[in-house]
Order: sequence, then C-alpha cells, then structure tokens
Amino acid sequence: MIFFWPFWWGYGLGSLIWDIAGIVLFFIIFYLFFRYGIGFIRWHNSSDEPCEILRHRYASGEITKEEYEQKKKDLGC
Repeated sequence: MIFFWPFWWGYGLGSLIWDIAGIVLFFIIFYLFFRYGIGFIRWHNSSDEPCEILRHRYASGEITKEEYEQKKKDLGC
C-alpha cells in the first residue's frame, strides 16, 4: 500500500481507495488498542476511578447518603 499523496496519483482511483482503506484500518486498530487497554496506556481517565469507587460503596450500603454527598463534594465528582 502506498500512503503518500504524490505516489498514488499515477496509479488511478483503485490505489487511492486502498490507501484510504489502509488509513481507516490503522485508526480502527489504534482506537481498539487504546480503548480496550491492549497495551500499557489506558484510554479511560483514571481520575474518574475514585468517583466510581464512591458510587459502588454507596450502592452496596457501605456508606450513608450524607457520607456519600460529602465525599462526592470533596472529590469533585
């Protein structure tokens, strides 16, 4: 596959379609790689994790509504 603009010009529209398909495939793989954590870098924002833990603790009954509201305010959730 040829990915650079000047090179596909002489090969016709078929080469351009394959170039675009290759670029789209690259971005799909890139998205899936980081979205589902198939590597060292995670896509999700780790700053949301404390809020998720807090919601889980409240949902399971570990903390009261007042504690939940106070901690939510403290964490800025």
